[in-house]
Amino acid sequence: MTSHSTQAIRRMQRRAFAAKLLPALFLLLGLDAGAAQVLSGRPDETLSASVSRAEPTLIRVDGQRIRRVFGAEGDFTVTPDKEAGTAYLKPMTDKQAFSVFVSDETGRTWKLLLSVVDGPSDSIVIKGKRETSGNATGRDVARNQAIKRVVLALDSETEGDLDARRANEIVPLWKEAMFVLVKVVEGPLKGEKYLLTNTSDKPMVIDERELYRRGVVAIAIEKPELKPAETTAVYVVSENAE
Repeated sequence: MTSHSTQAIRRMQRRAFAAKLLPALFLLLGLDAGAAQVLSGRPDETLSASVSRAEPTLIRVDGQRIRRVFGAEGDFTVTPDKEAGTAYLKPMTDKQAFSVFVSDETGRTWKLLLSVVDGPSDSIVIKGKRETSGNATGRDVARNQAIKRVVLALDSETEGDLDARRANEIVPLWKEAMFVLVKVVEGPLKGEKYLLTNTSDKPMVIDERELYRRGVVAIAIEKPELKPAETTAVYVVSENAE
């Protein structure tokens, strides 16, 4: 096989990889995913979501800090996370549903109609109505393409046009797993590739939410279910603070 044919095959493999992996990445892009209930509406609109009866539910406003969460006394408790600008809400009522109001630091307020369920909690993300102009669409496309370039650079075995370096750093995660940083891509968006190994004697299901941290815009797990001793690649793309 010629070197030209080998390079062509590698390009096809990388495109196939991107096609398979990017839908998972965009699950967390802007948190428009099953990892969160995304509520989109203008201020003063009533938005509907569900909260767990047994667990606190994280509430955040996309791009802003929460200033206040208020409603009928006795229906719920709120624990603010002042550093992150978010809040954790837990129902205290026997009602099947109740209302709360959420205000951000810009003065916008949304009314949430919350149904109480007996299942696990999902985060709630409040997003203002997006502008629908061509400029906004163009920015979204450009951002998605930038994320795609970072992911492909993380997966590539060759040097690309992005600043990349190899690594071999064990990062504390869970006692049942070994989490090793193996590659970093620097730029306006920072990419990190990890290898996660199930070191327990039981199957492991990996939830993207467990790997989320402030500044992360996308996460992808190549194989979210691991048998004992199995390893998967994990890709994390975040805003570069530098």
